[in-house]
Amino acid sequence: MRRPMCFPRTRKLPRGSRSLPNSTDRDSTRSRRRDRNRSTNTLLRRRFTMKRIAIVLTANLLVLLSGAILCAQETTNSKTVTYKTVGEKELKIHVHFPPDWKAGDRRSAIVFFFGGGWNSGTVGQFEFQAEYLAGRGMVAARADYRVKSRDGVTPDKCVEDARSAVRWMRKNSKRLGIDPKKLIASGGSAGGHLAACTMIAESVEAEGDDLAISTVPQAMLLFNPVLSFENEQMLTRLGENKHLARKISPTSHLHKNAPPALILFGTNDRLKVFGDEYWKKAEEIGVRADKYIAEGQGHGFFNRPPWRERTLIAADKFLASLGFMEGEPTVTVPETTEQATVGRRKVHPNVGNWPELFKPNLSNAIFTQGVWTVEDGVLTASEDQAIWTKKDYDNFVLDLEFKTASGTNSGVVVYCTDMENWIPNSVEIQIADDYAEKWAKSPDTWHCGAIFGHLAPSKSMVKKPGQWNRFTVRCRDRQINVALNGQRIVSMDMSLWTSAKTNPDGSEIPPWLNKPLSKHPTHGRIGLQGKHAGAPIWFRNIKIRELR
Repeated sequence: MRRPMCFPRTRKLPRGSRSLPNSTDRDSTRSRRRDRNRSTNTLLRRRFTMKRIAIVLTANLLVLLSGAILCAQETTNSKTVTYKTVGEKELKIHVHFPPDWKAGDRRSAIVFFFGGGWNSGTVGQFEFQAEYLAGRGMVAARADYRVKSRDGVTPDKCVEDARSAVRWMRKNSKRLGIDPKKLIASGGSAGGHLAACTMIAESVEAEGDDLAISTVPQAMLLFNPVLSFENEQMLTRLGENKHLARKISPTSHLHKNAPPALILFGTNDRLKVFGDEYWKKAEEIGVRADKYIAEGQGHGFFNRPPWRERTLIAADKFLASLGFMEGEPTVTVPETTEQATVGRRKVHPNVGNWPELFKPNLSNAIFTQGVWTVEDGVLTASEDQAIWTKKDYDNFVLDLEFKTASGTNSGVVVYCTDMENWIPNSVEIQIADDYAEKWAKSPDTWHCGAIFGHLAPSKSMVKKPGQWNRFTVRCRDRQINVALNGQRIVSMDMSLWTSAKTNPDGSEIPPWLNKPLSKHPTHGRIGLQGKHAGAPIWFRNIKIRELR
């Protein structure tokens, strides 16, 4: 460490020397001391001057650097402006311009709204997509809006801001160099909901908005969006206000003149039911609603490679088909295979230290004596009767192996509240021989891995009869996830099943399942169905871990 500069000390006299100098020595000492002090002060002044010069030079350099940085930012053809002020809150919109953009252009434009459950999120979410589309010749904007965690607002206020942003873009079309009749609305999750709400002619409106300016876009790009608030789960976010819920439910306002849409979902996304409902209604009334399905992917899949690039290619082609851009997509999909991506995620847990659901002697199980037996660790039944746990479970992960015979139809039962009449008073995850003609021709919600009668698996993963299958069922409150043989195949939010007659996608529920899952308790016994439909079933390595 460099020693700090200080004034020199007076040297101590060695022992035995004169204690006091004579007058001549005293004068000489004073003279030397003055010289040293004068020299030291001169050195200090020089160092202080150099330090001031260094500070000035550094400040000037920082100014130059900051100017260079600002210049660099300006060359990226982006600009941030305030599109709306609410109280003291300024809402910004970030606009990306094409490299050859000039004033007076009449280009296609797109505005993105970020996701975050109307509670959080960041305007930076769609920067990659905005920059890409600007590079393809569009003016692309990313709009901020109020959210609950920062501004204490409910979803209807988020919708107000989104509609204000669209109006701002149309009002400033000349300044932005865009054609107000070539505007696309886009967003992800809650942001997808906001984008879809711009197509509603009469919805919630912000005070001071020019209602003569339409919010209806010419097209929509919707990444795993929420498309309805008219269900029990969503209504709670609006204080059970059904009138308000309808005003911000895009599917309810879908009509024959609605703008074309590309809607993108992963098969494992619990919100896909919204897409299914929208697609079905659009088909019935003849509205274009293109479907993009990402196999095995969950919510938000479009945010990460390679799906970010794949969805951009799909969006590019969709917009080109409508005449909003020309040429082929220029984005390149990374050399990361879907299989490698899936392979890095754990589908089945490590159950080495997990306890058995049933003891080897079945002393902690409820069943009819003689029906269920265990031999060499394999559990099977001779009749169509279930075996039950003695205790109730609520949040847990159940992992097991099963083997089917030709024509097997069995199941894993959770949240059972009535063992005598368990079918309408539980949730059954189906086990079936999908290779048997009888079950292959049955509804998809009867196939292996389905939440029986309610939600079909994303794909059939069961092995042929005689082979062991790995099954993992995760239950936490109203969320049920199912994985079969290394593949996630079901993700259900029970609160969306508010009817006992039809599923959220419009398909019919078997009449013997006469209670809505949204009302069903999320605790109860766990059971295994026995020899149903005359075909046997075998289980082994049945492990459970309770979740806190």
